[in-house]
Amino acid sequence: MCIDIRGVLNWKDKDLKKLFKADDGGKATAQEIRNYLYDQLADGWEVLPFGEPCEGFDKKTGCPGHDAHSACA
Repeated sequence: MCIDIRGVLNWKDKDLKKLFKADDGGKATAQEIRNYLYDQLADGWEVLPFGEPCEGFDKKTGCPGHDAHSACA
């Protein structure tokens, strides 16, 4: 599962703060989150994974898809 960075940039501040945390696990400001997202776009990322990225995760298209049986193995 992944999230589109450009889409998230349009979210309200309170919604951004619910989705993201600071590196130390604390609260991040909406501006810190937006700066992080802009940095990711500058590095070529278009989507970000929720949690650990799956095998083959692509920074532009996300999950490549997996056989249901192998994903559960």
